Amino acid sequence: MQMPAAQIPDTLRAQFTKSHIALSLATAQDDMPLCLVNEGFTTLCGYDQDQVQGRNCRFLQTPQTPAEQVTAIRDFLHDGDAHDGRFPVLNRTRDGRDFMNLVFLSKLRRASGETVFVLASQFDLNRARRNGRQAEHDASLARNVNDVRRAAEQLGLIMADSAELIARSITTLARITIRDE
Repeated sequence: MQMPAAQIPDTLRAQFTKSHIALSLATAQDDMPLCLVNEGFTTLCGYDQDQVQGRNCRFLQTPQTPAEQVTAIRDFLHDGDAHDGRFPVLNRTRDGRDFMNLVFLSKLRRASGETVFVLASQFDLNRARRNGRQAEHDASLARNVNDVRRAAEQLGLIMADSAELIARSITTLARITIRDE
């Protein structure tokens, strides 16, 4: 049985409130609707909680979002063995600005293996490149993933170890930067 969005535990909500990184949480039911976003998300994308509640995050994609980016995320979400993934995807903010969004996805599972939520952390690669702050984003992500993991564990949810994913993120950013220049 999956946990309804209204039953998101207070400890998990508190982690979202505390984080400065753009975070969103989707239920793993039906079309994976968003059930929680934080202030970092609203700042990054321009949409408030009320505007995204119950919507799949596809609404952030543009007509120019490459099909292979969408396919990679969809394949990850439907792969029962996948725990964590990292995906660059072209998105659009509420005010119409396109940006390359580096999305880190982690499945939050019950001890039985059932996926209950999908946690997403988002980074504006364009802004990070301009500011030269990729390493800072990685360090902040590592802290926030550990905080969310502790909150999830208190709820009996399991989040696969994301240490390797975080460690590889600098390499990915470097490759994307080189490829795009």
